[in-house]
Amino acid sequence: MTTYLTPGELIGSVPDTCADTLHVIALPSHPRTSPGRLTAPTGAAFPATRVRGLTTREIAAHVQAALPAERDTDLVVVVIAADCVRQGPPLRAAIAALEADLHPAGHTVLGRYWAPHTRPGAPWRDYRRPTHLGTVIAPRADLDFAGPLQLGGDAPTPTWALPFAAPGETLPASVSRFARRVVPFLVRRGDEANRIVAHAITQAGRGEFVDDAAALAVTTALADNAVYGPLLLQPADLDPQRIEQLWMALYRGSTEHNARARLATLIAASAVRRGDDPLTACALVHAHGAPGAATVGLLFQQDASADVVEHELDEIVGRVGATRW
Repeated sequence: MTTYLTPGELIGSVPDTCADTLHVIALPSHPRTSPGRLTAPTGAAFPATRVRGLTTREIAAHVQAALPAERDTDLVVVVIAADCVRQGPPLRAAIAALEADLHPAGHTVLGRYWAPHTRPGAPWRDYRRPTHLGTVIAPRADLDFAGPLQLGGDAPTPTWALPFAAPGETLPASVSRFARRVVPFLVRRGDEANRIVAHAITQAGRGEFVDDAAALAVTTALADNAVYGPLLLQPADLDPQRIEQLWMALYRGSTEHNARARLATLIAASAVRRGDDPLTACALVHAHGAPGAATVGLLFQQDASADVVEHELDEIVGRVGATRW
């Protein structure tokens, strides 16, 4: 029989730590084969400093190694961090990229939560719904984490990390009318646009998203081909899936057609380099008219080799970057 528990109970069952930690908790949908009752959830845990130093693929490999063998394991992500940063709970880009990586393997993420600690009375916040708040409570003494378990009232939301669905991060979202008029004027000044985009990419690589005003500045900067063009071929030392999550979040929050097409093209270029055919195809549908989109589409249709993809993208980076916006 399935046991239902609240997010507050689940967070309260996580061991309290003195360091900021990301927990990926497995909720079995079938009874575990191991004998005996489990008093604490199973899964993987990563100090926040380690999350920022590992790639999405490396974290996903650690998570999969800690999960039971069945493919339909349900997951819950819980971040324990002392401070909930002003622009939202921490490690959002890292969590979204990790979810997108685990989903094809059959692992459904049921929820994503932040709390400052796991002791009863702590507040918790839902990453998907910022207004969804609660309080950590002590788990029931008879709770058996050998399963099967289900979060009460939470439906599976596998599309949170995907680019063109309604749920998820929506940046920019709440920029004032004054900022919308002033920020684009400031961004057009020389190297400032490149600095703004570089900072946003660095943050995304560490697992964080920019705030609303910076997000508006990034989408404004991408209108300049000298800024946008080089991003079609990201440096090899960046985690491409986290950078894709930045473009996805900006796409969902942008209203201007040309900006959305450019963001979709950046997603498609990154995905075709990784050999992610489903994401490439999905992104290209939304990339029509953006510089470089046609070339990425041809590379995808021709199933080009990795060397050809790198060469052609390098060629188009030069052509787009030299074109006036």
